[in-house]
Amino acid sequence: MIEIDGLKKSFKKNRVIDALSASFSSTGVSVIVGTNGSGKTTLLNMLTNLLEADGGGIRIDGITPGSQAYKSKFFYLPSDFYLPGYMTGKEYVQFVLSRYETSEEDKAPLLMDLLDLADGQNKTIESYSFGMKKKIQIVAAIAANTDYIIADEIFGGLDFDTSLLVQELFAAVSTTKKVIIVSHERNTIDRFPEDIRLMRQGSLVNFEGTPEELTDVIKQEEVLREKLDIVSKHFMSTEILL
Repeated sequence: MIEIDGLKKSFKKNRVIDALSASFSSTGVSVIVGTNGSGKTTLLNMLTNLLEADGGGIRIDGITPGSQAYKSKFFYLPSDFYLPGYMTGKEYVQFVLSRYETSEEDKAPLLMDLLDLADGQNKTIESYSFGMKKKIQIVAAIAANTDYIIADEIFGGLDFDTSLLVQELFAAVSTTKKVIIVSHERNTIDRFPEDIRLMRQGSLVNFEGTPEELTDVIKQEEVLREKLDIVSKHFMSTEILL
C-alpha cells in the first residue's frame, strides 16, 4: 500500500503540491489526470524519491524513501527518460533486471516478441525510434516484477495497437501488483475507469463519474477554460455559434 500524508513541494514561490494526502491499494490500476502544470510529474518524482518533499511523508508498504528497500518496491517509467545509446536493447534489459532481486528474466524474451522488439534487441538503443525506446522500458518494467509500476505518460509515442496491448499487459499484472499511470489518453481512462484521480490545485482527489464527465471537469480548469474561450471567439464560425 502507498500512503501519502500532507505532502508539500514548492519551486521558489510556486506551491506545486499543497498538503496532499492520498493512498493507493497494493493491486489494480490507478490513473492520474490533470491539466499541464498541475503537479502530476512532481508528485511521481517525489513518490520515486527523485525529488525531496518540503513537508509531509510517503510510505510504500510501511517503508519510507531513501533506502534500497524502498527503491526495490517500484519500477518508474518517466516521461523523459535517458537510455544508454551504446547498449543494445537486450543488454539494457539484462542490466536493469540484474538490479532487481524480484526479476523474472525468462519473461523478457516473450515481452520482446509481444512488443515487436525481437529483431531489434541486438541493435544499439541509439538506433531506436522513440516508440522503440518506450517499448524496451516497458519490457524491463514488467520483467522486473516489482510490487509497483509507476508510469508517466507512457503511451505517448506508441501506435494505437501497441497502446492497447500495453494496457492489457498492465491489466494482467495488476492482479498481483499496483500500476499507477499518469495519462491524458482518453482510451486509457476508458480502459481503467475504476480508480481515477484528479490532480488540481496541488491536491489529488478521487473522481467519481464517467469519462465524459471527467472531460467536462478538465475543460473547466481555469487555464484550459481561458484557452477554450479564445478558440470559441476566434476560430468557431458564426453559424456554429448561432
